[in-house]
This record gives sequence, C-alpha cells and structure tokens, in this order.
Amino acid sequence: MPEKGRLLNWQPGFSLSRKPTKKSVTRRRKKQGADVVQQYEFICEYPTEQNHEPRPAFENSNEFNTATSEAPDVATVLVTDGTASPDCRACPYDDGPCLSGDIPSEASAGRSFLGATRYTGIGGTGIRNIDYSQRSTHDTEDPAKFTSLTTTTPRVNIVGQKHDDHIWTPSSILYNSVAHRFEPILDQYNQEFCKIPLTFDLQINPFQYRKGSCAEPLFLVHAAMALAGHHVESQSTEHHRGTALQLLREGLSTSGNLAEVYHMLHTIVILFSLDETQSAWGNWSTHLMGAYAILEACGSIEVWSKSPRAVVQVGLLIWWDAITSLVAREDCVFPYSYFEAVTSSNTSDHEWDYFRLCGCPLELVRVVMHLARLSAEKRKATSMQYVKFDGTVISDIEKSLMSWQHISPPTADQDESSMHQDLDSLHCAEAWRNGLLLYLYRVFQWEPGSRVPVLVARLARVAADHVFACRDDSSLVAKQALLPLFFAGCELRDESTRGKILRLCSVWDGVTRYHMFNSTMPLLKEVWADQEQRGFENVWWGQVVDRLHAGNEAHGHPLRMRLCFG
Repeated sequence: MPEKGRLLNWQPGFSLSRKPTKKSVTRRRKKQGADVVQQYEFICEYPTEQNHEPRPAFENSNEFNTATSEAPDVATVLVTDGTASPDCRACPYDDGPCLSGDIPSEASAGRSFLGATRYTGIGGTGIRNIDYSQRSTHDTEDPAKFTSLTTTTPRVNIVGQKHDDHIWTPSSILYNSVAHRFEPILDQYNQEFCKIPLTFDLQINPFQYRKGSCAEPLFLVHAAMALAGHHVESQSTEHHRGTALQLLREGLSTSGNLAEVYHMLHTIVILFSLDETQSAWGNWSTHLMGAYAILEACGSIEVWSKSPRAVVQVGLLIWWDAITSLVAREDCVFPYSYFEAVTSSNTSDHEWDYFRLCGCPLELVRVVMHLARLSAEKRKATSMQYVKFDGTVISDIEKSLMSWQHISPPTADQDESSMHQDLDSLHCAEAWRNGLLLYLYRVFQWEPGSRVPVLVARLARVAADHVFACRDDSSLVAKQALLPLFFAGCELRDESTRGKILRLCSVWDGVTRYHMFNSTMPLLKEVWADQEQRGFENVWWGQVVDRLHAGNEAHGHPLRMRLCFG
C-alpha cells in the first residue's frame, strides 16, 4: 500500500455558480474545392485544466468488443434541433413506469441533500487521495488521469452529405450520449458482471445498470464502466472510477431531486463492490457513512422505503455494514431501524431475499445484525472499569442457533437441478450457522490463555466441510460463506483442511475476480503463524485484526481501514 495517495472527499459548499461554464457551439467549415464526403463535428466545449490533455475514455477501442471500431478520445453529447428538451424528473428509481407524479412531494420541494456530508473513497491496490474541491498537497500522480469526461470537450461525430448548393446536412449520429457510446459494455455488465456478487440472480438486482426512458446520470454510467472495466482488465478502470467519484461529489452539491438521490445510492453500491474487487481491506465506513447521510437527508425511512429498488440496495448496504462491524467489533453506521424497515417492506419474496442477495438466510441475518451491535457493546464494556457486559442475551442467541434448521422449499425435489440447488443452499446456510457459533465463543466466552474445547474445533470442521460440499463447477453459492470459512480456518490446526481452505479462496478469486478472497489467505496465514509462535491457546483472529487496525492508524493515515468479507 503506498504511503501517499490521493484523498477523495465529499465536501459542502459547492453550488451551481461554481460549475463549468458552457461555451458557444463551434462548427468547422469545409475547405474550398473539397469533393469528397467529409466528417464534421459539432463541438460543445467545457473548460479544462491548463496543460492537462484530456485522457481517452478507452485506450483500446476493442477492449469490450464494442460494435464500432471508432474510439473517440472524448465523451459524446446529444445533438438536437435546438429546442429545449423537457425537464425529465425521472421516476423514484423503482421498477415501475417513469411517471413524474410518482415522486413524493419532498423531491419537488427543492430541499438540499448536502448538509455536512463528507465522503472519502479508496480503490485500486492502494489508497487514492483526491480532494474534490482542490488538489491535495500530497498529489503525486498526473491529475489529468482523473479528469472528468464532462470537463473535457464532448463531441458528436456527424457524417455529412454534399449537395449542389454546397450545404452539408447531417445524415447519421454515431453516439447521442455517453451511455450510448458505452452501450455494448453496459449490456455486458448487465448480462454478466452485475450478477457475480449475488448468490442467485434477482428480479431486482441492486447492481444492475437500469436503462430506461430517463437518462442515467454520468456518475452512475462511469461507476458501472469502472466495475466492468475491472472484469476485463481495462486500463481505463481507474479513470472511470475517478470520474464517477468526482461527478458524484458535484451531484451532491447541486441535487434536489429524489430520483437523483436514488442514483447516488446506486452508484455507492457499485463503488463499494468495485473496492471489494481490489481487497478485503478497505475504507468501507466511508461508503456506508456517505450512503447513510444521503438517505437521512432525503427524508430517511419514510421516503426510501417506498422504492423497491432502494429497499434492496439499503438491505445490501446494512449487510455490508453489519459484517464489517462484526469483524471489527465496532458500532454499525446504520441504525437497527433500517434493518427493520427493509424486512417489513412490501417487496415480495420472488423479487429478492437475503439468501439470494448474500447467501445468508433471513433468520441468521437477524443474528448477524444483533451480534454486530452486541460485540461493539462488549468491547466498550471491556475497556470500562465499572461496566459489566450482560451475557444473558448471548445465551439466548446461542440456543436459537443450535436449534435453527434449513427448510427446503416445496420445489426442492421437482427435478435434479432443483435438488442440487437446495443442497447447495443448505450447506451455505449451515456454514453460516456454525461460523456464528464460533464467533459467539471467541468474542463472548473465551478468555486468553484458557484451553480451547474440542467442540470449537468440531464446529470449525463442520463449517468448513459444509463449504467444501457445495458444487464448485456449476454453482458458486459457497463463495458467499467467506466470513464463516475464515472463522473456521482460524480454529483448525489440521494442515490438510487448511490447505483446502486456501485453495478454495484461490479458486474463488480467479473465478469471480473479487480479490477480497485473495487477501483473506495472507490474513489466515498470519493467524496460523502467531498460533505456532505464541501457542494456540493465546491467539485468536481478533488480535490479528486489531493489530492491522492499530498499525494503519499509528501511521497517521486519514482513512479508517477495516476488513470486509462479504
């Protein structure tokens, strides 16, 4: 990880008056005596930073097998007949038709969604420090690499035809928007890449780029392009990511439209997933705090719970929040009331559920939500002299986990494929159940130096075996059990089982291209090395995690780095 990088901040104090000023339209004239058909350009210019050349949107026009061989070096804009286009307020980002009347009254009130929202993001293999309001003093990279496509010179290529009176008229438009330019790539993203993080595909996919009658904002387009670019190893991935973050900050300073807020939420979900492709170690709380601030500013639960798509995206965000807090034993960003709102929403089960979203059944998700908050309370109580943590609720949770059973759906045995899918689901759920029992022991019951019961090793072996039992050729359900597999690996001393765990993480890393799997392996090896050196009874995974946290903060780095295994 580089010692210095670029700092990405969402800061208040930006207004429309500070946005780039549009210059007049310029038209190139044909040379005298030209007899061949020429290509003309209508150019809508925006100011760029001095001495910074705009960077191409894609360095190789064939990176995504686009439908055209032309690779314009800048973004494109829509050319119209000069009449003002209607103000499309868009829908509140649900799955219904685009009706302006569907937007709640809060959206039309023109309220500011800014407040004191501050958002800092990371990406790539290390930290990228970019200050949205001004260049950071720690900037060591070429700032032209992160120049927004909307601050360069957007162009629309027009092929003209020659007439007897020498007047040239357009006959075709190659691209009418940035989204149109990247349409083949975004289609591939929707058909393949946006499904990778899920257990099974959902009717409401929280990652899907949703094309409709209303144009998506550019920050969402570039976020999807960045995630797609990672999967095909495009050199422009970081460029799209930087552009998405820059435009997202600008949108925060000007947006008063509820539909725009939903687009911002969608963008944060994609950027969070993009950072997971780089490592399990990241600044996750920044994404979560940014999303929470946006949702609170737009009217909190009463507003976003009316949109089915927003409900799924919030459900995913609070899941990430819970498992990140579970490992760190720190407070969650989202209050528990958000989880209650998600589970009590009117969204039907056939559209989405937690198991298809993250591989954990709803009953066990509730346990995760409770344990994440209880572990933070336990850690605080440990540091206070006159405060004692009440373990009664932990005993109740343990009993509920011991008695929980997987319930197969009525269609589980209708054919062999359904049978295999149900058994994969059972093994994944059982891995979570046993992994949470391991968590209960280590966080709430174990004392350093005390003997570890054989029952703990049995639970760990059972959890690992359930993960191994899932199919790895036609199904990747088991990849959703990374966190319980990590808990199990930290409790096992058998070299054969340890080797299987490492190989499985390596397989998942290669197949999914989410490198959080790859970064889990050195963490397990560090736990095993400490156990070998200091004794198995004296080491647990929490000590290694705390050491990583403390090491990052001791170096004075401004970003709080944490681990995310889901």
